[in-house]
Parts: sequence; structure tokens; C-alpha cells
Amino acid sequence: MENEKHEFHIALEKELFEKLENIKDYHGIKNITEIIRFLITKEYREIKKSE
Repeated sequence: MENEKHEFHIALEKELFEKLENIKDYHGIKNITEIIRFLITKEYREIKKSE
């Protein structure tokens, strides 16, 4: 079920949202959804390396 999707909605404090925007701009990522995917994948790879 690789195409199965889960949706979540969150409210962020302004400061945290601005940090996400800065990360997004730094990496040239087009939207918040993509930055979340990027950060999850990056963290997942770090975890896998340490196992």
C-alpha cells in the first residue's frame, strides 16, 4: 500500500514557522509539505546509519 496517505494538520508558533520557511528557502524547496518530507527523510537516514 505504498500510495496510502495520511493527512495531518498542525498549528505552529510563528517563530517555528519562520524557521521552516528559512530551511525551505535555504534548500530551494518549493513548499512546506516538501520541507516536511525532506526533514523526515534526512532524519530517517541518520537513524538508519546509526543502527
